[in-house]
This record gives sequence, structure tokens and C-alpha cells, in this order.
Amino acid sequence: MLKRYTILAFVVIAAEALMIFLFRTPWKDVARVPRTFEEMAFGEKTFSASFLPGLLSSAEKKKNTPEVVSARIKYTRLEEKLISWGLVNIKHIDSSIVVDLRYASENNFLHKNLYGNLKNCYLQKDIAEKLANAQANLKKKYPFYSLIIYDGVRPLSIQQTMWDELGASEKKYVSDPQIGSLHNFGCAVDVSIVNEDGWEMDMGTPYDYFGELAHPVAEQRMIREGKLSWRQYENRKLLREVMTASGFTIITTEWWHFNGTSLKNAAAKIKIVE
Repeated sequence: MLKRYTILAFVVIAAEALMIFLFRTPWKDVARVPRTFEEMAFGEKTFSASFLPGLLSSAEKKKNTPEVVSARIKYTRLEEKLISWGLVNIKHIDSSIVVDLRYASENNFLHKNLYGNLKNCYLQKDIAEKLANAQANLKKKYPFYSLIIYDGVRPLSIQQTMWDELGASEKKYVSDPQIGSLHNFGCAVDVSIVNEDGWEMDMGTPYDYFGELAHPVAEQRMIREGKLSWRQYENRKLLREVMTASGFTIITTEWWHFNGTSLKNAAAKIKIVE
């Protein structure tokens, strides 16, 4: 009797091993672990750890389509609001662009987290496509560099919070909420450049620096006065070149800020994000 059960156990084990061998997932697919949740959810292929992919029913396969996975993603309340207004996550347009939303942390001039748990940058689709083009231009020249986004769309309510916190002399660095900013339409971006190790390029000042040293219009004088080096100037120039070549325009007081359209055009076509 014991011998019979022993033989039966060996048969079952052998059958299971044969099934695993016949229907195993190729190693090249098993090794492809997505780097980001967005890649897993929206990439052309989704990672499967199943050893029997051919045995999945059609109903089971449908559970893992990008559309169904997307529907299961948990968005923050702010993200739900932005998506409902038609804005897109830049990572869904170009996943290679680095995102570091400064107002989603205390690493900003107010030292307050204004965006809560928001980690993704949202923009109008055409603006996001322009930014992806700028990233492609940068990568074509320097494959080891990448754009990094500090801010994209900024709800008007948060613009008001910033305005209220600033002193009279600092208000020139934040648009009056009564007028609105292109950030409030999802049509402006604050960006810089990082290398492949994530180190930020030296632009002469940190992001959100309040002072003439950050003003593009004052750069030549800053160089003459020894406050801005030629290397820092060339770094800013590179950023401006790739951005303006993709349809963005600069402003005179912030090297990091780029507009994707005019305020007049945005107001005529797009509803402001409140």
C-alpha cells in the first residue's frame, strides 16, 4: 500500500513539473519588472508572474488589461479633480521626464506642503506634448540629461494661498489670483535639467529663488559682476534652447518658468482650474 502511494506521489510531482516546463513564462518576460506603476498599468505589455499564461480564461485575461488596471488606480482627491478637468499626467506622455513637485513637499519657499499626496504632474495635453518634444530634443543632444519638473498645473485656490503668504515686495514672483496664472490653466511648467544620477544642473540659484540672480533679463550684468558664472549661464541657455524650440516662451524674472501659450489664449479656450 505504501509503495502504491509513493509511486502515485512521484507521478503527480512529475506531471506538475511537466506542466510548469511546458507553460513556463520565458525568462526574458519574467525578468522584465516595470520600473514604475504607470509603466505596469499603461505600458504596451503588463508583467505576468503566472507559470500557466496559456491556461488563463479570456475573462481572467480581461482583468489585467491596461484599461481595467487603470480603473483600479487610486488617485488622490486633487488628482481626481485635475483629471475631471481634462488634464493629463506627464508620465503618460513621456515617462522619462523626472517629476519632483516642490509644492507637494516642504521643500519650497513657503516650507509648506500645498498639494498633499500628489506626486504626478498634470498639464493640458498639448502642453504635455510640447514638453515631451523638449525632452526628446534634450535627449538627442545629451542622452544622459533629462528635464525635471518642479511644478505644472496649480489650482487657483493654492495660488491664493501663496499670494496671501507673501509680503508686498515678493508678490511680483506670484501672479495675482484675481488675474490668474498660466499655471492655473495647466499651461505653464517650472523645469530644470538633471543628469542620469539625478543631480541637478547648476543654474546659479535654486528653484524659487527670489532675487535678480534668477532673472534671465539680468544675466549679462550678473556675469559682469561675478555673481553668475559662464557655466551657469550656458546651463540656463541649454534649458531655454530645448524649451523654446518646442514652442515655450520665457519670462524675465524666473529662469525655470516656461509658458506653453499666452494667458489670453488660455482664458479664451480653457476653464481655469479652481
